[in-house]
Amino acid sequence: MFDKSSLGLFDKPGPMETAREEERIAVRCSRRELQFLDSFVVSGEFSTRSELIRAALQDFLSRRAREAPADPAPVPAPAPASSAPPASEIPLRPEEREIVEAYAELVQNGAPVSATLAELVRRGMRDGRIVEQVEATRNLVRSSAERRERAQQAARSAQELERQGYGR
Repeated sequence: MFDKSSLGLFDKPGPMETAREEERIAVRCSRRELQFLDSFVVSGEFSTRSELIRAALQDFLSRRAREAPADPAPVPAPAPASSAPPASEIPLRPEEREIVEAYAELVQNGAPVSATLAELVRRGMRDGRIVEQVEATRNLVRSSAERRERAQQAARSAQELERQGYGR
């Protein structure tokens, strides 16, 4: 069992241990899990599968060290926020729900779908992806409105020319 003093244990090697790159482990994954891992690599969040797995392992071990109770009494899980809708009410397409549920199970250690979606939004905000998407969409809407206005002006000009007798 971990104690709370071991929080920094996995940050860097101690004086008696050396980090050796030649020490390896094998992890068996389904094709779907590998695709999920690769999506993080493709997105640029991690440069390799190994980097992702090392980060996940370090996070898991650190989290376990922080969560280890001082006494063996079980700690009840916090109640979900009352403002979060039940997962069944979140409007997702079946394929989106499948991916989010897999992410919740595999990456978020079985977190509820609503909490997982909140985490994904926070990560997207932090990484700037959501902000970039909003800005790109705003620019697209503005551009479309400008084009519509020009088309309406052209239509009015054509009507005005016909009214003056030039179109006959």
